[in-house]
Amino acid sequence: MNWILAILRHPHPGYANFSVYFTISTATAAGVFLILSFLQPLNLGDRNILGDPYITALVYAGGSYITMLFSSIWIKLFPQFFSDERWTLGKEILMCIYQMVSITTAMWLINYTRGVFPLHIHGYFDMLWKVILVGFFPYLVVLLIRHTYLMKRSLQKAATMNISLMLDNKEAPVESAPQYISLQRFIKPIDINTFISAESKGDYLMVNIARNGEVEELALTTTLEEFQTENEHFEQLFRCRDEVIINKNKITWVEGNAAGYKLRMHPKLPSVFVSREKAAEFRKQMDYC
Repeated sequence: MNWILAILRHPHPGYANFSVYFTISTATAAGVFLILSFLQPLNLGDRNILGDPYITALVYAGGSYITMLFSSIWIKLFPQFFSDERWTLGKEILMCIYQMVSITTAMWLINYTRGVFPLHIHGYFDMLWKVILVGFFPYLVVLLIRHTYLMKRSLQKAATMNISLMLDNKEAPVESAPQYISLQRFIKPIDINTFISAESKGDYLMVNIARNGEVEELALTTTLEEFQTENEHFEQLFRCRDEVIINKNKITWVEGNAAGYKLRMHPKLPSVFVSREKAAEFRKQMDYC
């Protein structure tokens, strides 16, 4: 049982980017149309709209599509819950079940509106069972295959990046004149070599710096955009997601998973997540595409 729970907790690509949810909903609706057109699991027969199974399939798929798009309101209301950083394989399966229920509800209501089937709970569960048989189990197989592929790919690329990091750490440091990052409303200059990361939290910019093996956190009344603009000449700075900028030279380990990458920056700091939109750029920055 523990191993099942461990698998369900594995990171998985989320829905922080609405275009991802839109693409999946469109693909699901297309799948519903194809299944209803060719397999015709509802057995409507002469009760097809205008006697045409394709028009009937289009109406049911369209109703399911509208229902799924309406469900996107949850992503808009709770974006952090659906973010790549917090999404897991277990949540993805629950999301799939929710979509199956949404599709069932749409089909059930269409049937009731058309007067094809009476509006009762047994008819609803019968419809739900057909949707699960036709849609959920095939989707689950595809989901697990995709999850395994994404995880394997990220692990391979993370392993290559970690080898490169270990080789870089063995090289003798090159002495150079100190360079200072610009921090508005902060008097003391900060050497770029001590800078670890900057994260936007509410009205503050939280900056982490390393001094004598310890981490010091500074709270500044500026924005991440202002910080990035003032320090864009530093090639080692990388914006790994909308809220965080890191110093690539401070990465000690790259952890790969199906959702992307997590970066260890310091033993006393939590790992930093690289968003899916920044993953390709991150690999390029690390000289691995």
